[in-house]
Amino acid sequence: MDLFLPTWLIHCGVFPATVASLAVARKWVRKEEMTSVLQYFRKVYKEEFVRSNIIGWILMAIGLILFVNYRAMIELGNQIPIFVVFAYYLVLFFYSLVLVWIFPLITHYHTTIKQYFKNAFIIGMSKLPFSVAIFAVIFLICYVSLELPSMFVFITFGLTAITMMFFVMQVFNKIDEHSYR
Repeated sequence: MDLFLPTWLIHCGVFPATVASLAVARKWVRKEEMTSVLQYFRKVYKEEFVRSNIIGWILMAIGLILFVNYRAMIELGNQIPIFVVFAYYLVLFFYSLVLVWIFPLITHYHTTIKQYFKNAFIIGMSKLPFSVAIFAVIFLICYVSLELPSMFVFITFGLTAITMMFFVMQVFNKIDEHSYR
C-alpha cells in the first residue's frame, strides 16, 4: 500500500482547507472565543467541503483558460491587436478580484455559488482600495517568504490569512452595518 495520500484527496482538500483557515483567522480578527482551533477548523472544513471545492474548481478552470490564452498571446506575438491584450489583462484583473474576495465571502456569508461570484466581483470593484491593499500584502508576504524559506514553511499561510481577514472584515463590518439599517 502506498504511504502517500491519493492525489485526488489532496486536490479536493486545498479549497476547504483555505476556507477553514480563513474562518479561523476571521475568529481571531474578531476576537471571538474558540474552544479548540483544530476542532473549529475541522468543523468548517467538513461544512464547506462541497461548496468550496465547486467554487475552487470553477476558479481553477477559469485560471487554466486564462493561462492558455496567455500562452496563445505569447505565441502569436505581434499578430494580436493591442485592444485584445488590454482586454485580456482587464479580464485577468477581474479574475484576481474574484479570487481574492470569494473565499472570505464563504466564511462570512451563506448564499448560492452564483451569488458568491457576483458578490466577490461587486465588492472587489466597489472596495478597490481594500482590494489593492490585500494584493499588496499578499505580494509582500510572498516576496519576503521567498527570501526567507523557513518563513514560507511555518508562517506564510497563517500570516496571509490573518492579514487578508483583517482587511476583509473591515469591509464586511461596513456591509453588515449598512444592511441592518
